[in-house]
Amino acid sequence: MMPLSIKILGYAGLVPFITLAVLSSVLTDNSVVVDSLALYAFGIFTFLCGAWWPTADMHDAKFWRIILSNILFLIAFFTFLLLPEQWLAIGAGLFILIWAIEHFGSLIPQTPHTYGLLRMVLTIIASLSMMTTYLFGAG
Repeated sequence: MMPLSIKILGYAGLVPFITLAVLSSVLTDNSVVVDSLALYAFGIFTFLCGAWWPTADMHDAKFWRIILSNILFLIAFFTFLLLPEQWLAIGAGLFILIWAIEHFGSLIPQTPHTYGLLRMVLTIIASLSMMTTYLFGAG
């Protein structure tokens, strides 16, 4: 059984994604909203990459898990920095990629089914919010 606090924090983390995506679509002067969503998404992506760094199993950590988390972070960072107009679309794809690596790969320890389902839902909603803003809210 997954702790209720994990579910609450996970779903609460979607509130900015959804709220900012809706606001970006309905407001005419929305550059602050779009920028806020981009920065929030980058922060969450950074958190997800950091979560791959082991804590209790530091000595038994898989080298490639750490390298891959750094590579994904750097891709996100330089996209956010150098291609800010495309960040929301590319970032949405990176969110799906990181979920797929966690779900299908062998680098990340397997999580309980309930947590995997939660991560899938969170990833889909976050990515859809980013794509909605990219397609309908930006500009």
